[in-house]
Amino acid sequence: MMALPPLLPVADIHERLQTIFPDGTANRNYVTREIAAKTVFVLLYMGAVAGSERWLRPDQVTRMTDAQAALSEDAHREAWLEESMRSSAGHIEGRWYAANTREPIRDETLREGLVRVGAVMEREGLPTTSPRPRYALSEEFARLFDPGVTGQALQARVEEWQAASLSMGALARVAIMRRGAVAREGRVLVTFPNGETRHMEPGPSSVISRAVVTASKLLSA
Repeated sequence: MMALPPLLPVADIHERLQTIFPDGTANRNYVTREIAAKTVFVLLYMGAVAGSERWLRPDQVTRMTDAQAALSEDAHREAWLEESMRSSAGHIEGRWYAANTREPIRDETLREGLVRVGAVMEREGLPTTSPRPRYALSEEFARLFDPGVTGQALQARVEEWQAASLSMGALARVAIMRRGAVAREGRVLVTFPNGETRHMEPGPSSVISRAVVTASKLLSA
């Protein structure tokens, strides 16, 4: 049995998210509200961190309860993970969210929020419509929720992650990875903040330039 990461209460995760994602972060509401904190908690609860080969389905967040979240021993967490993967969970007393909340968790909290800034990774090789679990925290992002790291040590860790992940270049790299951009792409159309457009020659440097401009517009939005 693999060692599961230590757990931080949802309220503390929520508080840390406010610092991790400062004003100006793209879609900041998606990554700082309570549903984002609960999504991060469930990812940690089940050990879905890059390299673990464990992945989350959005509906698993909806199935969590306060009573279950309080059971922090590895055996309880492993048992919940197995149960939450069943195709039908039936009635769940005290579930955090209704079953149809999986859609905003998937589309807003994950795809347009945490995945967009590289905090959450998507499993490679799955069709878009596949129901299989596909999301895991990046190792570096998961380290920001270690309950044993607080104060100045936590602030230093947050600032290090921000510098590596929220810069325009970092956001550009994430955007390129998500699109699966390749050097064979045709002439690249870049739209600048002032509305001017320009076609650039094919190649990865043009793709990166376009992504940097896009990231710049998102950060200034």
